Amino acid sequence: MPRFAVVATAAAALVVVTGTTATAAPEGTEFGIQSTSTGQFLSGDWDGDGDDTPGLYDYDSGTWFLKNSNEAGDPDLIFTFGNAPEEGWAIVGDWDGDGDDTIGLLRGGTWLLRNTNDTGVADLTFQYGDDDESGLPVTGDWDGDGDDTPGLVRDNVWFLRNANSTGNANTAFVYGDQNEVGIPVTGDWDGDGDDTQGLVRVGNWLLRNDTTTGPADIAFAYGDAFPRHWPVPGDWDDNDTDTPGVAEPHEDGTVRWFLRDENSSGPGTTVFDFPGAEQ
Repeated sequence: MPRFAVVATAAAALVVVTGTTATAAPEGTEFGIQSTSTGQFLSGDWDGDGDDTPGLYDYDSGTWFLKNSNEAGDPDLIFTFGNAPEEGWAIVGDWDGDGDDTIGLLRGGTWLLRNTNDTGVADLTFQYGDDDESGLPVTGDWDGDGDDTPGLVRDNVWFLRNANSTGNANTAFVYGDQNEVGIPVTGDWDGDGDDTQGLVRVGNWLLRNDTTTGPADIAFAYGDAFPRHWPVPGDWDDNDTDTPGVAEPHEDGTVRWFLRDENSSGPGTTVFDFPGAEQ
């Protein structure tokens, strides 16, 4: 499963935001799309071992850098998928339900999904969204069937689809304020097998356990305000529940990850640099 901006693993995570607005063609150096000069921050279960680990996507070169453990060190996987430069959104999910998270791109309203973490053509291509789509992509296992599927967040309205194919949203609801400035995140917050929505506003995580309109079921502070800290949730300890993480980019190109194993305020359970100063 995944997450985003913004994406669980049971979900892979991926978060893409623009601070206050979305754009259909992210710039590799633009704050707010989970990308700086360092790249877009991601998380996913790249090797299918049950826990989520970090990744980076470089929009300038279309290169993915994925790590299979939550510790400092070199990437375990480096490959290209996308153009150089890439103008779509980088996304993550378990598209085929085989237990590992893999890569994808959203260009306009066209979703290009690949079932292996390597260079090649998309295994699945379909339209979901407008040609000039300005909503933010999210991914997740909305119906608990084991595979991740697309979603779009347009302001505070969430449009979720249960199949990786062209068609209408299966679920649509309001979550957040009009002109929402929070960062959308998705994950399996309660470990029940399906992914649901959340928002991160100035370091405050507002997580809901149902894909419906309503208040947050879980609320806590973790991390500082964007852009110092970029929210990236994941199942860091292989307990089938997604919890918060933040990535802190530094001017020297290093990124420090603060991962917490509970949906509550407190210090990071695991802290490490990826990439490090020598990478």
